[in-house]
Amino acid sequence: MDKKRAWFIAILFFSGLCLTLYPFVSNLIAQSHASQAIAAYDEQVAEMDQEQIDAAKEAVRKYNEQLNAAVEASAMQGEDGISYLDLVDVGESIGFIEIPKIDVYLPVYSGTGEDVLQKGVGHLAESSYPIGGTSTHSVLTGHRGLPSAVLFTDLDKLEEGDVFYLHVLDEVLAYKVDQIKVVLPEETQDIGIVEGKDYCTLVTCTPYAINTHRLLVRGERTEYIPPEELAEQNAVHEVQSQTITKRIVDVWPWLVVSLLIVAGVEGSIFLLIVKRQRSYGDVREKRKKGKRSSRSCNKTRRRK
Repeated sequence: MDKKRAWFIAILFFSGLCLTLYPFVSNLIAQSHASQAIAAYDEQVAEMDQEQIDAAKEAVRKYNEQLNAAVEASAMQGEDGISYLDLVDVGESIGFIEIPKIDVYLPVYSGTGEDVLQKGVGHLAESSYPIGGTSTHSVLTGHRGLPSAVLFTDLDKLEEGDVFYLHVLDEVLAYKVDQIKVVLPEETQDIGIVEGKDYCTLVTCTPYAINTHRLLVRGERTEYIPPEELAEQNAVHEVQSQTITKRIVDVWPWLVVSLLIVAGVEGSIFLLIVKRQRSYGDVREKRKKGKRSSRSCNKTRRRK
């Protein structure tokens, strides 16, 4: 086999390997970035004194009250013309969400722009700020099926009774799933505020990779039962470790299958090239023998 063919096969194999490993590696990188964002948020909140935290809570509660009263967005201003949300300065993210059932641990950002949804979960601006309270309904959206990050890919695995948590400022809000629906994008009645209720709805696209509808997983506020003191101190590191480990375990069978498929395809190509080379060599050898035989016949005829 000449060097060109050897290089071609090597490049082909390397390209196939990169394509196979890309989702796995990119998700680990995305999870690392998410963990850094969460750590930065925790650090920012830890630096705030109780007076600042209480002021931030009061600001967002006033915002939610005005939102519930259906006040126009332009009227949602303090006396000095500053939006209540402008008073809440806790860094880039506004909190983070934890869904133990599907090992989700992601930062929550303000807004639902593509730049936000590529790296975490977005808070729908028209919904209640995720701080809880009577007559509030926060809506959090996330992508599903991105090749570079898992995000809300497994949201359809949640069932009624499962619990997820919102970590906002110095509070942990627990929500128990009480309703799961699939609706059209324009059907928004299920994400509105319900008087006397404290809801949080998680939204993503469905069916997987088709995205014609929206999956709504609604949770109703429930009592948060904190873990033991030691577990509480190590919760962040433990969840991050479990998430990465589980992703490796989950992806490993598919990774092996993908590698076997790539190896099989490239092995077939290699064998095909070798077979063609042998066939070509056999043809050349036959031609050489034919020429030799022809020359021998000619010499014999001349002698006669």
